[in-house]
Amino acid sequence: MLGLLTITGFLGVNTVLCSVDNKQVHATPPQAPFVVSETSSAWTPAAKSSAQPYMPPDPSEPPGRQTAIALGLPYVLSERTTNYFHASPTQAKNIELVARRLNGTVVAPGETFSYNKHLGPYTAANGYGWGRAFLEDRIVPSMGGGVCQGASTLYSALLRTDLPIVERHQHGLTVPYLPPGEDATVSEPTLDFQFRNDTARPIVIGAATDQEERFFTVALWGAAPGKPRMVHHKVLRTTNFPTIHKPSDKLPVGQQRIVFPGQPGVEVETWVDNPNEGGHVERRCGVDHYSASPRVIEDGNASR
Repeated sequence: MLGLLTITGFLGVNTVLCSVDNKQVHATPPQAPFVVSETSSAWTPAAKSSAQPYMPPDPSEPPGRQTAIALGLPYVLSERTTNYFHASPTQAKNIELVARRLNGTVVAPGETFSYNKHLGPYTAANGYGWGRAFLEDRIVPSMGGGVCQGASTLYSALLRTDLPIVERHQHGLTVPYLPPGEDATVSEPTLDFQFRNDTARPIVIGAATDQEERFFTVALWGAAPGKPRMVHHKVLRTTNFPTIHKPSDKLPVGQQRIVFPGQPGVEVETWVDNPNEGGHVERRCGVDHYSASPRVIEDGNASR
């Protein structure tokens, strides 16, 4: 029964952790017709309905500044902003609750941050409402739906730092707010998102939403300036979505209604280019596999 689902994330079984090639190599991205280099301002509002997600501009003042400055951490290591145009009213409230609870989080030197421990449980008793999630190749109602956007935006920001990822799971389907390869799903108790502060000073996580524009921002603060990072994605393969027709007694004969639009599957390789004085270090993040989701069409068979 859908009403009993408590899946908080968009489930995928593939686990990918970034690893660093110890060799110093010159940055030469693999040659392929589908290589995309992403930055926070790579896409414009006109791209809302395109194959690539709209990446909003970062706010003029990164969130978390007050806590960071008080701790002597004046530098923004990385900042990412995603949109939540897709969210239902209750899912939007979940995303906004995540921002409030995440903002000002201090990760001590040597500490491993656990998203589930900090933000869970994703229940009504803990303030969360119903949203949507992926279950296999379908979109279903889910208590706490939307909390994964916080984990995904945080992961996207962390990709642009040297902080090590301890645990990350991709979604089963692509998400509408980040490029494939930059998302992270969570689901208690099995799927968590974790990273470790391996520096000698604390790290502050800032988070905020612009409820009018429906933007969600994560900023990471540290004691020293961040270094430039470029995240690359190479599309290795795409899969067309199937179309499923279902009869409907609620529609007249000859009429159709699209219940789910469908979305293609994709296989994506992700890596991070870390330029330094000796050349470049390419941090490989592996390959993510996203399933296709079927287009579902209702065909009317009711007599007029």
